[in-house]
Amino acid sequence: MVWRQASDLLDSRDGDVHHFSTTVSTPVDIQIHEKGISISAGPLSRKWESTDISYVLTQKIPDSRPTQWSLHVDSKDDGMIELLRSFNESHVLTMAESIAVACDARLSEHTGRRVREDEHGMNVITQLNEVGERWNAPVKLDGIRFDFKKNPNGYMVKLPTEIEDGALAGVIWSSIAAFVLGLMITLATIRTANPLVAASWSLGLTLLTILAWARLEGPTGNLDNRHRISLTKHTVTIQANLYGLIPRTIGQWPLANLLDLDCNDKGEVTFLLNEIRVRLRLLRPEAEYLVASFGQALRDMGVAEHLDVSEEE
Repeated sequence: MVWRQASDLLDSRDGDVHHFSTTVSTPVDIQIHEKGISISAGPLSRKWESTDISYVLTQKIPDSRPTQWSLHVDSKDDGMIELLRSFNESHVLTMAESIAVACDARLSEHTGRRVREDEHGMNVITQLNEVGERWNAPVKLDGIRFDFKKNPNGYMVKLPTEIEDGALAGVIWSSIAAFVLGLMITLATIRTANPLVAASWSLGLTLLTILAWARLEGPTGNLDNRHRISLTKHTVTIQANLYGLIPRTIGQWPLANLLDLDCNDKGEVTFLLNEIRVRLRLLRPEAEYLVASFGQALRDMGVAEHLDVSEEE
């Protein structure tokens, strides 16, 4: 059975029990704990033991408008089943993480994050020290457009990241529509033949549209590009350009709060910083090089241990 979320997700903890509640056509309660998962929706209920869940997967639903994301679990008796479909990406990711940790299961996110059973609770530094052989050495191929540059404080890299195609298309088409609508409203209400007056109203409406997109999509990072990452022994700082023009600092975090770093086949790199995911869009070889180079930079600064040649072999 699949539930499609229709309201906000309430998230609370009671000891080791992680409790979620939302509403579809009826209230849905989900409890996640070390013994397994319990889901109830009106008269319907279902339980899975933690030992039954081996794999947790999130997916972006293709060609859905508005965009939806889904949560799947692979159980011993039922195989791969879809548990929840939501319009809120963070809800799906939060729940998937909680299930994977509680059930000691592998996790695969649509963001590119891959977490094995023995990696739960590790941050990037711990991964490099304890399972460092899983981190590839950086290999710079022809055509890679950036380098990690060393400075007195650590490392800095400027990335040729791109704005998300769907968000950029939305800004362009809605701005064109706003400009045309502004012309129509101006000519219909003011009835002026002065093109400058008509254009000023249209440009004002277009500017409001652009600002609205920045307000709505700003937290997602979909309108950011040309990211810059500064890395020291203590902090990681990520900056970007909104619309490719307006510099902004996404955040600065203690290095210990960098919980994961991974990329997917589309070239999307995901930094997990506490519960915040910062995503960068590159070409796939560049994404893989960025992740590998980041791990190498941490080793070179002495924050993480260098991998022994014997372990790598």
